[in-house]
Amino acid sequence: MDIRERIELFHRPFLADHFHQLHLNISDYTFANVYLFRHESRYEILTKECGVFISAYNRQNQRYIMPLDDLRLCTLNLLENLIDRDSFFFPVPEEWLGYFPPSDFSVAYDDSESDYIYRTDSMASFAGKTYTRHRNHLNQFSGLYRPESRPMDDALLQDGLTVLDAWQAESSAGPEKTDYAICREALENFSGLALWGTMYYIEARPAGFIIGEALNAEMFCLHFAKASRKYHGIYEFMFNDTARKLAGQYRYLNLEEDMGDKNLRRTKASYGPERIMKKYRVGLAR
Repeated sequence: MDIRERIELFHRPFLADHFHQLHLNISDYTFANVYLFRHESRYEILTKECGVFISAYNRQNQRYIMPLDDLRLCTLNLLENLIDRDSFFFPVPEEWLGYFPPSDFSVAYDDSESDYIYRTDSMASFAGKTYTRHRNHLNQFSGLYRPESRPMDDALLQDGLTVLDAWQAESSAGPEKTDYAICREALENFSGLALWGTMYYIEARPAGFIIGEALNAEMFCLHFAKASRKYHGIYEFMFNDTARKLAGQYRYLNLEEDMGDKNLRRTKASYGPERIMKKYRVGLAR
């Protein structure tokens, strides 16, 4: 008998422990992403006789099963019984694929779901030809402004909302088509989600923020970066400053997916990713 539970804040210790044990570099395996996208992806904790999983739906309304333990520890017969012809396991890391015989399972991926992985020291230095444009923008910004920063906490909620509202007002898309509501909830539940971040000020006014969390001991995941466009170069400054803050602890930064957005893909590619990490779908062979 299957047991389904809606994901709530009190599930954080349970899910965070499973994610920690998996030790994957995939951005989906953070509690904040699961919790904040629980409505959009229809995430549910699915308990079956053989173990615990997350049931979800992607942007194409396809059902998938998100593993909470290494699938290689399960028998192939058990895995075949967990999905049907219209569903699949996702996201599956490349190192697991060899376990699935191609006679019984199919493997696919969608480029729009791939994570962008960067070396923290590269983002902290902006050295080399790849960063020429970003370095110029950073220098222009530094010549015009004297930004100040504060570690993000619940007391800075209103400042964060001020930045988020300004960002949304400048967007060409309405809030129903951006991540406005999701980012707002992250700000409102900052400590409950165990997030880390920095708030940036220019002339004592809230100007931008970055929010994220650790994926594992080597990689940090950046969930949100929001700022007003009127501060030319502020994004370069925030990414560079964040990388400098994290360089002593994390080797890599994960800036998540581009979701098929061409502008977002172009921007993320411009920062010189060390790797664009595919996240695989494993289904039944047809």
